[in-house]
Amino acid sequence: MLHYDVVVIGSGPAGENGAITAAFAGKKVALVEKEAYPGGASANTGTIPSKALRETALAIQQARSRDAHGIEVRVSGTVTVPELMGRRGLVTSREHSRIRSALNHAGVEQFRGTASFADPHTLKIKIPGGGGIYQDLSGDVILLASGTRPVHPPQYNIDNVKVYDSDSILLLDRVPRSLAILGGGVAGCEYASLFAALGVHVALIDSKDRLLPWLDAELSNAMQDLFAMAGIDLHQQLRAQKLEPGDRDVLVTLSEGSRLVAEKVLVAAGRTGNVELLNLPAAGLQATEKGLISVNQHFQTSVPHIYAAGDLVGFPMLASVSMEQGRVAMSHACGVARRELTGALPVGIYTIPEVSCVGETEEALRAKGRRYVAGRSSLVGNARANLIGEAVGFLKLLADAEDGKILGVHCIGPHASELVHLGQAVMAHGGNLNYFAEGVFNYPTLGEVYKYAAFDALDRLRERRITPIERGAASK
Repeated sequence: MLHYDVVVIGSGPAGENGAITAAFAGKKVALVEKEAYPGGASANTGTIPSKALRETALAIQQARSRDAHGIEVRVSGTVTVPELMGRRGLVTSREHSRIRSALNHAGVEQFRGTASFADPHTLKIKIPGGGGIYQDLSGDVILLASGTRPVHPPQYNIDNVKVYDSDSILLLDRVPRSLAILGGGVAGCEYASLFAALGVHVALIDSKDRLLPWLDAELSNAMQDLFAMAGIDLHQQLRAQKLEPGDRDVLVTLSEGSRLVAEKVLVAAGRTGNVELLNLPAAGLQATEKGLISVNQHFQTSVPHIYAAGDLVGFPMLASVSMEQGRVAMSHACGVARRELTGALPVGIYTIPEVSCVGETEEALRAKGRRYVAGRSSLVGNARANLIGEAVGFLKLLADAEDGKILGVHCIGPHASELVHLGQAVMAHGGNLNYFAEGVFNYPTLGEVYKYAAFDALDRLRERRITPIERGAASK
C-alpha cells in the first residue's frame, strides 16, 4: 500500500486545483483519474466541446448580421457536428497538456484507474486493462471530485441515434432539420440557442413557467423573448410524456396531450453524481438521490477528513466555482489560511446571446426589504455591439438607494460573461455608481454600457428625491 497525505479522486477543475493547492502546502499528494485524459467533463465532454460548437454557430450568425455584401455564409448539408466544433481538438489538447504540466510541476503523483473505498482512509484503485489488478492507496485526507454525468430518465430511451443526452449530442453525424429539447436548464437553453443559430428548428420543452427562474426575472424574461425572436418554440409548464421514434423523426407527446415531431431529441434533464463505484458506505458516507454529497462551508463531508468539491456537491455546477471549491477545501484540510467561498460568485450562461450575473437580484432585494435603485443601458445602441453583429440585450446595475454601492450586475448580450467581471470587481471593493459615471471607457467598446447604466440609475435616484450621493461633475 502507498500512503499519501492527500488523495484526490478526479482531475476536473476541482480535483486539479485541490491537488495543486495541497501539494504547494507541502503535502505528498496522489491524484486518481479513471479516464485516459485529464480534465473531466469540463475539458472533454461538456464545457470546452460545447463552447467550441457555440463559437462556430455564433460566428455564422454574426457574419449573417453584419450586412457584408458579397459574402455568403451557409452550413453544408453534409457537415458533421464534430466538424463544426472547429478548434475543439486544439483547445482540448492544450488543456490536457496544461493540466498534466501543472500537476507535474506541483509534484502530484498521478494514477489511472477507478477508485473505491475499502475503509475511510483506504482506496482500492482498479487498474484499467490490468485483469483485475488493484493498487491500494491510503490518505490522511481524501478529496472527492469525481464530477457528474447527464441524467437518463427511465421513461426515455437515450439511444444516441435519435435521442441524445447533453454529452452525446455533440457526436451528431450531421446538423438535424429539427430538434426537440427536453429541459430548460442551463444545458437545454445553451443548446437551444446554439442549434437555432445553425438554422435548426428548435422546440424547447420545460416544466417551469420561466426559463432559469433563479435568474433576475428581467434577465430571464429577456432571454425568453430573444429565444422566441430566434424562432425557438417554447413549450412551458409542460413535460414530454412519451417519445416514439419513427423511421425519420421522433413523435413527442406532451403532458397536456399535444404532439410535436422532431428529427432528433435532446434530453437535458440535469446531471447526477459519479458516486456508484466509490463504495461510499465503506467510508461512512451516503449520497443524495441525485448522487450528490453534502458538505459544510469548508467542503468537509460528514466524515471530517473526507472532502468533496466541484459538481459533486451540486449547484451551481460551474467550472469556475469548482476550481475555487477545490482550493478552499484543501486549504482548510492543510491548515492554509484562506477565506471561505462566500463572496459574490459570477454566473456565465453561454446561450446566444450570453447571459451573466453577479450579486443580488431585484427579487431578492425586495424580499429583504432593501431600498435599491436599478439602472439599465441597452446594447442595441452600443456601437461595438453593432459592429460585431450582435446588437441585442442590456446591462442592469442594482445599487443601494442610500450610498449607491453596487449590489448586483445583470447582463444579456454579446460577451456578457466577460462584461460582468468589471461590475464584480467594483462591487467586491465596495465601489458605487460614481466609478462608472465618472470613469473614462474606450470607444467603441461593450464596456461603456456601464457608464450609461450608471447614468440611468443616478437619474432614477434624482426622480425619487433620494438624497443624492456624491457624484462629482458626472452628468448625462
